[in-house]
Amino acid sequence: MKRSVQFWRIDQMNGDGLFRPFPARRVAEVLRGAERDGVDRHYRCADGTVLLAQAAAVAPLPVVMLDRVRGGNLPSVGDSAGRRKPLPLDAGDHLLETTYFAFLKRNVLAVLSSGNGPRASRLGEYLGGMLGLEPGLVPVVREDVEDILERLDVSRFEFSLPAGRLSGKFMEGEWADVLDSASRLMSEGTFRVSLSVGRSGSAQDKRRIRERIQQLIEVFRRAGSMEQFDHVVAEGRNSISGDREVVDLLKERFISYVDVDAGVFNDPARASAEAVEILRNQSQNHEDFFARTLPEVTGMPDNSVVPALAAAAGAELVTAAEQSTTAEGSALTEPLDMSERVLARGSAR
Repeated sequence: MKRSVQFWRIDQMNGDGLFRPFPARRVAEVLRGAERDGVDRHYRCADGTVLLAQAAAVAPLPVVMLDRVRGGNLPSVGDSAGRRKPLPLDAGDHLLETTYFAFLKRNVLAVLSSGNGPRASRLGEYLGGMLGLEPGLVPVVREDVEDILERLDVSRFEFSLPAGRLSGKFMEGEWADVLDSASRLMSEGTFRVSLSVGRSGSAQDKRRIRERIQQLIEVFRRAGSMEQFDHVVAEGRNSISGDREVVDLLKERFISYVDVDAGVFNDPARASAEAVEILRNQSQNHEDFFARTLPEVTGMPDNSVVPALAAAAGAELVTAAEQSTTAEGSALTEPLDMSERVLARGSAR
C-alpha cells in the first residue's frame, strides 16, 4: 500500500527564528527515559485530543512516534457477511493512531502518516505542552514556488475535494471550521470553494481582499493533509511581468510516496522499525535536494532548553466531566487510569 512522506522545516522555536539545529536527539532521549522510568507522557490538547509520544529511534536519525489516543467512537469489525461487532479491546486499552516524525539535517522534519494519525502541527502542540518548546513548521516546497507566490497579486483561490473526505481534522483555524460545517451539509459529490477579489469596489477594497485571500492561502499551505484534496489553485497577476499565472498548490509541496508492506505496518512489533528504515532511506534519497534548496544550519543544538519529564507532580487525571469530542472526530468516553495521566503543563515561553 502507498503512504505519503511529507517534508517540513523547523524555522522557529517558541516564536523566535531557529538558526541552529533543533535539539531532536535530546527530545528523543527524554521521551525514551520517561518511558523507561514509567513517567506519564499523555497530553490533552486544547480541543480535547489526547496525544502520546515515544522515541522510535535516538541515533543516528531521531524518530518520534506520536499517537492519537482514542477510547471511544471507534470503528467496528465486520465478518464476510457484513455483521458488525466492536473492536476486541481489553479493559483499559485504547486505539492508537500513529504518525512518525524523523528529524533530518537542516532542521527538516520528515512525516510518515497513514492519514489517521496526528497531523504535523500536533507535534508542536505536544512538545509545547510537555516540554515547553514549540517548533514552528513551514512546508518544504519545490524550487520555484515560493518565488512565484511572492510576486503573485492573487485574485482567486480555489480548492475541491470529495464530500466523503470532508473533515476539519485535515486543516487548521478557519478552514477546519469550513470543512466541519460542510461535512454536515453533504456526504456525496464534490465540495468546491472559490474565493475571488471580484470586479466591484475601490482599489483599496480590492487590495484588502487580496491580502485576506493571501493570508488564507498561507494557512491552507501549512495544513498537513494537502493530499486529501483533488484541486488547489491560486491565480493572479505576476507583479513583475504583468502576466496572469495559475499556481497548482498540490504540485508545489515536496511530498514523497512510498510502498509499504501492509502486513508489516499493521504489526505493532515490526511497524516502528519499518517506519524508521523508510525515513532513513528518504533522508538519503533527498539529501541533495535539501542541500540545494534549503539554508544550511550550523552550530550545536541547545539541549539545555529540553527539560526532563517529571513524574506525577503537576499531572491531573482525565475525568469523565472533562471528556469531550475532539476536533478530529473522536472522544475518550472513559477516564484514563492512574498510569495514563495527562500532564497539564503550559508552554514555557
